[in-house]
Amino acid sequence: MRGILKLSIFFATLVAVVAGCRGVYEDGSELAQGWKSNVEQISPAALNSMITAGEELLVIDVREEGEFYEGNIPGSVNISKGVLEFRIADADFWAQQFMYPPETGSTIVICSTNGDMGVMAAISLIKTGYKKVLNLEGGYESYKQSYN
Repeated sequence: MRGILKLSIFFATLVAVVAGCRGVYEDGSELAQGWKSNVEQISPAALNSMITAGEELLVIDVREEGEFYEGNIPGSVNISKGVLEFRIADADFWAQQFMYPPETGSTIVICSTNGDMGVMAAISLIKTGYKKVLNLEGGYESYKQSYN
């Protein structure tokens, strides 16, 4: 009986450890691919349709400032990934944009260069309490090919 109990505890511990592991990744792209299934994706066409229809959404471009000024999605707001978690609820930042901070139920679309950094930014916002966060598939590069 003790042997069965010890064996059960061992397997329960093993399952708990394995379930909590995400693995070791070679680079940021591989890390993003590991998390991609946890983030809802939106195609450039679907995003463009939402923008054209005037749907209420916020597009946050997490690329660096220079990349953003070279080209961006009209109406998007630039918050680089390095400061996203600090600026998302910063009323002073949003006042400078002539906007209110997004509410946790707001639809937020994350735009990065190719979509990888967008996955990580979306995960950060989801963990911060935002409920409707989407990542732009293929990032700005994909959007630009279709709409610029």
